[in-house]
Amino acid sequence: MNQLSLFLWLLLVGLVPPPSLDSAAVNQFTDAVVELQNSELMQYGVLSVCVKNVNDGKIIAALNQQQSLPSASTLKLVTTATALSVLGGDFRYQTFLEYDGQIDNDTLRGNLYLRGTGDPSLGSDRFKGYPDDEALLRRWKEVVRKAGIRYVQGQVVADASYFDDQPLADSWIWGDVGNYYGAGVQGLNFTENQYRVYFKPGQNLGDPTEVLYSTPALPYLTFTNRVTTGESGSGDQVIIYSSPTSNGARLTGTVPRGVSSFSVRGALPDAAFYAAYALQQSLIRDSIGVAGEPLVLNETPSQPLTRVTLDTYTSPYLRDICQQTNWWSINLYADALLKTTSKKLTERSDFESATEAVANYWKGRGVDTGGFFIKDGSGLSPSGSLTTHNLTDILNAVAKDKNFNDFYRSIAVMGQTGTVRNLGKGSRAAGNLRAKSGSIEGSRAYAGYVTTRSGERLSFSIIAHKYQPDNSRAIGQELVKLMLLLGNI
Repeated sequence: MNQLSLFLWLLLVGLVPPPSLDSAAVNQFTDAVVELQNSELMQYGVLSVCVKNVNDGKIIAALNQQQSLPSASTLKLVTTATALSVLGGDFRYQTFLEYDGQIDNDTLRGNLYLRGTGDPSLGSDRFKGYPDDEALLRRWKEVVRKAGIRYVQGQVVADASYFDDQPLADSWIWGDVGNYYGAGVQGLNFTENQYRVYFKPGQNLGDPTEVLYSTPALPYLTFTNRVTTGESGSGDQVIIYSSPTSNGARLTGTVPRGVSSFSVRGALPDAAFYAAYALQQSLIRDSIGVAGEPLVLNETPSQPLTRVTLDTYTSPYLRDICQQTNWWSINLYADALLKTTSKKLTERSDFESATEAVANYWKGRGVDTGGFFIKDGSGLSPSGSLTTHNLTDILNAVAKDKNFNDFYRSIAVMGQTGTVRNLGKGSRAAGNLRAKSGSIEGSRAYAGYVTTRSGERLSFSIIAHKYQPDNSRAIGQELVKLMLLLGNI
């Protein structure tokens, strides 16, 4: 054992596991941690590991646990834990269809408003028993018709003023913005703030492609297509560049040949505008005229006109939104939850205020927030960071909440559900772990809880940062091995 290996090993074995834990299994885990840190995969990088007992907070195993590193999507555990702690699992968003002015005969002498309160699930098809975007548009259209309105003299206005007008964190990179996972969050979100664009590939490698159409239809959005034809089976290699205030998108990369069409998901540049546009088009198709163009309201007017509520839509419960957030790592949901929680805590929703509010909240709960430098709620920002010590402290703190069961069930079971459903499949140890995965360029991470064979619950956080380039798959496999060793403790 070389000098560095001995030093790391001593750091780990100096932590004596409690008698209730299998010391041989703990030693096997710590040996594997040291081996991975000393491997060629981590030659220029850092492996950070922290495992704690949930009941008493004692460290079972730790290495580099005070290093502040990019958390990737394991940050969603912090965001959902905070939201459930502050708002409660029974919390539900509401979205309002309103009008101002007055209805004379069949004419609305005023505007129609869709007023959001930040619901990221509005129009999603993920939730059984809740309407998708088309069903919501039909519902709102019927409400307008039943109110006797056949002509809107004003405009359809998307009122997104509940949140600030900063849909993206400043630290997100240009290569992510425009793609579905980089969708911005607004006070009014719709159909998960994304669309699909369909390509017709060429016959030969390198041939140009043709943009066939998008769903939903976005006639106001201009595509500049630079996508070419790739190898058969190469999948989605498209990057979409657009900004939240743009009416254009630049499409680059490749789609595979050998198929009649291939679709790629992108981020709606202004989802609130699309919601107003879609409602207007739905009304017009049903012979309800609208005089003005769709409009987005990002700030509350200093002297708002009195509005009448026509319809109130209530979202799924927060516990269910948090489960979808963690199971499928939905960035939009996480950042909406961040802003919603901050509004409750501070009345502010900009990213800087919201991340500060989260840090202060957990600091007030006794969590060590040294090295806790988050930039968003999703983990998409590569400059955001935390320590594995921070994260396990938060996981331990939330375990004392009355809403803990909602949070615990929101985390996928390894080998069975969510983004970790294919990891360690068939292994008994995998079923003992609830884990959130995370991946961002240069970092792979996992965090969650493990139930030991003696029935104790442990929190864990593992981050591998700056591993050897082009070895993401290999490092992922090594981290899965570590988790399976945890599951055998």
